[in-house]
Amino acid sequence: MKIEKAFGPLLSNYEVLALLKEQETYQKTQSKLDPIATSNLLTVQFETLKFLNESPASVQTPDALQQYMEAMKDWKLTKAEKLQILNLRPKSAVELLILIEECEERFTVEQLEDILGIVEQTLPYYGAEEDAEMQDQEQPVEEETTEEQVVVDVV
Repeated sequence: MKIEKAFGPLLSNYEVLALLKEQETYQKTQSKLDPIATSNLLTVQFETLKFLNESPASVQTPDALQQYMEAMKDWKLTKAEKLQILNLRPKSAVELLILIEECEERFTVEQLEDILGIVEQTLPYYGAEEDAEMQDQEQPVEEETTEEQVVVDVV
């Protein structure tokens, strides 16, 4: 066996999610699937679908991906860096620093803010529920003090 291409095309999480959903629909229509042979495959598909449905890929659309790629074409980023930004949809410059190799040498803070602006404009927002939960957790809860607590604290 000869490997002709060591690396195939890069796929976004959205494309993988769409492919797995399509495959899942196809498998439901097939009655002659060998349950023993496909049990591991179905487990991997289920776990991957579960992960991707809880990621930014679940709210992305083909149009959003096209707009993002068009807006990012002039930035000197590798394909892998553009893909990571697309898949993870960073919300802060700190996240970009992690995703972009040698980011501090290649981009200024203003350029990173511009990239974040492109991400915000082109990719649908994901995680509004999580942000609300995080804000609720960060709010200090005021405790009511009772007379017993005051007495115990004084003694």
